[in-house]
Amino acid sequence: MTGFPAVERLSALGVAALEDDPVLFVYGPGTDDSFTDTAYRTCGIEGALWTCLRTAGFDRIAFYSLTKKLYFKDEQSLVAVRPDGPAARPGGPARPASDRGAGTGTRSRMRSGFGGPLGDQVVLSGRPAPQAPAGAARAEPASVPAPAAAQVRVGQGLSDPFSVQMFNHLMRGGAARTALVFTDAEETLRLIEAVRGLAGFFATQVSYRPDARNTCVLVFRRPTLEGVQGFLDGLGTVPSLASAAARQLDRPGQPGLVGYPGEPELARMIQAMRIADGLRVDEWQSLPATVRAMAAQAQEARRWSGRLRELTRRDVALGPEGMREWIASAVPDAGGVWSRLERMPGLDGVKKHLATLRSRLEADALLRARGRVDAEPGSNHLVFTGNPGTGKTTVARLVGEMYRDIGVLSRGHVVEVSAADLVASFVGGTGPKTEALVDRALDGVLFIDEAYQLSDQQSGFGQEAVDTLLRRMENDRRRLVVIVAGYPAKMEEFLDANQGLRSRFPVANVIEFEDYDPPTLLAIALGRIRSHGVTVTPGLEKDLGSVIGGMYRTRRAGFGNARAMREVSDEIVSRWAERTRPDVDRPAESEDIPERLGVFLDRAIPDMGELLGELDRMTGLQPVKDAIRGLVAQIRLKQRRARGGTVAAPHMLFLGPPGTGKTTVARLTGELFRSLGLLVKGHVVEVGRAQLVAGYVGQTALKTSDRIEEALDGVLFIDEAYALSASRDGNDFGREAIDALNQQMENLRGRIAVIAAGYPGPMAEFLDANPGLASRFTVRVDFPDYSGGELLQILDAMAAKEGYRLTPEAEAKAVAWLEAQRAARPDGFGNGRAARGLLETLEASLGARTLLMDDADDETLSLFTAQDVPDVRR
Repeated sequence: MTGFPAVERLSALGVAALEDDPVLFVYGPGTDDSFTDTAYRTCGIEGALWTCLRTAGFDRIAFYSLTKKLYFKDEQSLVAVRPDGPAARPGGPARPASDRGAGTGTRSRMRSGFGGPLGDQVVLSGRPAPQAPAGAARAEPASVPAPAAAQVRVGQGLSDPFSVQMFNHLMRGGAARTALVFTDAEETLRLIEAVRGLAGFFATQVSYRPDARNTCVLVFRRPTLEGVQGFLDGLGTVPSLASAAARQLDRPGQPGLVGYPGEPELARMIQAMRIADGLRVDEWQSLPATVRAMAAQAQEARRWSGRLRELTRRDVALGPEGMREWIASAVPDAGGVWSRLERMPGLDGVKKHLATLRSRLEADALLRARGRVDAEPGSNHLVFTGNPGTGKTTVARLVGEMYRDIGVLSRGHVVEVSAADLVASFVGGTGPKTEALVDRALDGVLFIDEAYQLSDQQSGFGQEAVDTLLRRMENDRRRLVVIVAGYPAKMEEFLDANQGLRSRFPVANVIEFEDYDPPTLLAIALGRIRSHGVTVTPGLEKDLGSVIGGMYRTRRAGFGNARAMREVSDEIVSRWAERTRPDVDRPAESEDIPERLGVFLDRAIPDMGELLGELDRMTGLQPVKDAIRGLVAQIRLKQRRARGGTVAAPHMLFLGPPGTGKTTVARLTGELFRSLGLLVKGHVVEVGRAQLVAGYVGQTALKTSDRIEEALDGVLFIDEAYALSASRDGNDFGREAIDALNQQMENLRGRIAVIAAGYPGPMAEFLDANPGLASRFTVRVDFPDYSGGELLQILDAMAAKEGYRLTPEAEAKAVAWLEAQRAARPDGFGNGRAARGLLETLEASLGARTLLMDDADDETLSLFTAQDVPDVRR
């Protein structure tokens, strides 16, 4: 019907009514709100429904509540209900005003077959039309019909059973298309006396009838349709309505949801209040941005109306400054969404991806406007992958505005939730909980952070939330955009957990948020410090750059990026405040950097003798000492030329027989790399095949990754590494460990040093197990067998550590015995281990020899003689 005003929040309801839906449920946060229609008139839910239904083509609109009973808001509907008036026929002449009951009351006769307390007569009492609410426009075009143009007539004398009879009469008889609105559906259904009659009425109403054109509208003060269905199920007296609500839950869209006001309605409300109440506008050019921010706040129109009246009372003009207390930092600046996105630090890949997405959506919108597109719109749902603190939440808010500006969404607000907000702790609670949040996000964005937790839950409730989301993403595809966010690997698992997720989130809509680089992180940290009003010395800025560079270089999965910078900056400010109080004019300095971060500061290169002193004190191993000394000299040269933190700890091969000090030198190497600043911790994690290889398919890579994670910022020492390349029991799980190791050695360069040790020959087979493995190990150190004299030195040192000593004869015999062992088993001789074994044999022999010597002194009990040394077998 042309010329009628419109209420955008109820437009979908009118479309549903035209589809001959016998029952419509109205619910949501707007059912108690005020509305400003396109005629700049302000009304409540009754007036908004009247406008919507009249626009949809209903000739007769009746309202019912327990207190007002049956009543009408316009003369046409009242006349159309009278059985004996020509106006019952659409277009017929109206009765005279005196006969229409313009006074305090009239009587009219009902159709044959109906009766009540007064027989076939019904009393309709009248009262003056209600005044428009404050703030509404004082004038309206005469050509626009309005419910306030007629008196509101209330059937106050109707009993509940007779009311139900009237319902049946209205919905079945006459040529006038009728809508019956129950304005307080909960109270009516729960408290009406004619329970059985009302149940029968609705059972008949919702049943299929080919000629049915009339509609019942039930207004609930419930936020969701699930809540309505739950109320109806719990009530138990109107099963037909409960079934109707369940059916409507499964159909696309939710026409009965009355949400929050959008930009056009808020703009009309502001203009009406400007004329009627004297509201001042600060800057007209900033008004669209202010209205846009208001629409994104998910607030009722009546709340905004009260706030605007407060501005008028305080004589404050409407503008970003005046609204800041209610909109906070969400007020957009004049630059718009794209200029704000461009000013965000880093995020080059994200900005490029969003620019491409914007171009596609704008082109699609233009082509559709020209009628050149027949295909269904593509998916607008997005996946944000990346570590915390990379701006995912902020960008989600900007995406909401971007979609709104392009026309994909009408509001573009963002509802931020986590998995815990969607999932209930009991059976049957997750669906309603998820539905309620989706309803809040309609016409905007539902942002789910750490969404992978929905598929991680073992109870199954997370899957219920996913199923509900998938259904709503399909049914409300034109009103809802879902953005899921989380760690990259976890989000891949989440999308793979349900086939429907992959179809809703295409690969082209996955946006990776890379970690901020060190310069960006430094700018964030310095900006945070200065935002506290604290100045920074050049020395602190330089040292903080070194610290942040080290944090970035040694970051692990889950690195906090901007969040981590806020923590560091706030800690520096706290230490500055403690150091300088009460002189707040003093700047923050390097000493305010927390001690735990001192490991990342540039340090003086340590003295060569200090670094290699413990290695030099080891017996023998001259080739090893020469190799390590040369490696240290090479690292020091690189550090002098690079000046800070760019030299990575190398991966190394220790080749030689067992017992030649490889494990000991690996531990010293970890300390050496830590002292040189190559590794933050320098600890050593010692593993063999058993610690890396699992007994069944798919677990070896995980086991290997766990050990690598344990060794981060230190050394992973793999003894007898060649055992990984040896196939056992027909399986090749060791090769799986090698492949995982090879990949992480490159990915984590600078975070870990891998030292693989073993015999030279078998280690060659180990290096051949993966084409890239040999190139990863850039340093080779050969460990020779100890000579007889070196073995004696080792034995004497071990004995002295335990408080023993050997006689010269015992030493000579011990050297001969060790050389004989080497000759007997050249490939299996244990070197230092053999010396340790000989010491244990000496202790056992000395103990047996002195067992019966009650008068043996300490000298006797601590001296190994030749008779304690085993004889050499010929």
